[in-house]
Amino acid sequence: MDLSSVTYYSISPRMLQLLASVHQQIGQVDARHLHQPAAELAKAYRVSAVQATLAIEGNVLDHRPVAELAEDHAASTKGPLALEAVNTHRVYDQLATLDPYSDQDLRQAHGTLMHGLAVDAGHYRNGPIEVFYGEPLPLRTAPAKGLPVAVQELLRFAEEDDFPPLITGCVLHFGLVYLRPFTAGNGRLARLWQRAVLTRHWPVFAYLPVEAFIQRAEPAYNAALEYADRRGDCGGFIIYLLERIEEALAELLATSDPVRLAPDRIALFLQYRTHLLGADAPFRRKDYLAFHPRLSTATATRDLQQAVRAQRLSAQGSGRSVVYFEVQ
Repeated sequence: MDLSSVTYYSISPRMLQLLASVHQQIGQVDARHLHQPAAELAKAYRVSAVQATLAIEGNVLDHRPVAELAEDHAASTKGPLALEAVNTHRVYDQLATLDPYSDQDLRQAHGTLMHGLAVDAGHYRNGPIEVFYGEPLPLRTAPAKGLPVAVQELLRFAEEDDFPPLITGCVLHFGLVYLRPFTAGNGRLARLWQRAVLTRHWPVFAYLPVEAFIQRAEPAYNAALEYADRRGDCGGFIIYLLERIEEALAELLATSDPVRLAPDRIALFLQYRTHLLGADAPFRRKDYLAFHPRLSTATATRDLQQAVRAQRLSAQGSGRSVVYFEVQ
């Protein structure tokens, strides 16, 4: 299979405008430290994402049972709809450990998604499959010949692509829907895999419920996929997804900043420092204030002193020259 038929997209002013807007929103999320939400918000967003990605595939469970199944996995015995929800919760739990460029991890994720629902869960299909996009008649038949190689090439393209990850994630989403590597579950796996790619670059995508915004505009989702399939150009589909991402980020930015206690502020700062400079990097109070610009100097000092007493940090020096280290 020629990979260009899957990964080609035309660039338009609208796409570039959305790309700039979304990058600006991500910057605002980072500045307000919204990339790590309060526990209740993270839980609500997870339920919203799981319910929506299943609803797109015809699952009729509402938010309440999907939320209950997040806590009670044994309830998956209540039937295939409940099992779909439990499986999806499980694979979202695994997201941080999955390599979005690994063929093996892709099959592992599918095995979790379709456990108990498909006899070939985690295995590529070995026969042709008809391709539908919300219409009663199939658009085409997708062959199985060369499928493992085509998937590996698509994943390699996503890993090596020099274009912005926001675009690459959309292309990968379309490519997996186009190839239909498995007999079932391809749509929800494609949405999960875009999430996995974006989370590698921005932690906010680990919980942002983009799927809910896709579901709200589901007819346009199917139309954009079909149009891209027919034309061999997924530029319009990229625009569609960037619009949904922009909407999801706008909703997040409209929420109030979470109220955090000193230990939470310290944890956020140390996570940032470790990611940027490594766990052994020393820092001063001014670095902590730069990360939390809304804190007063007195509050910052109390936070750091409390972390030293709790043995989360160690301190060297005194007064303004004190230097802090994370205790390993």
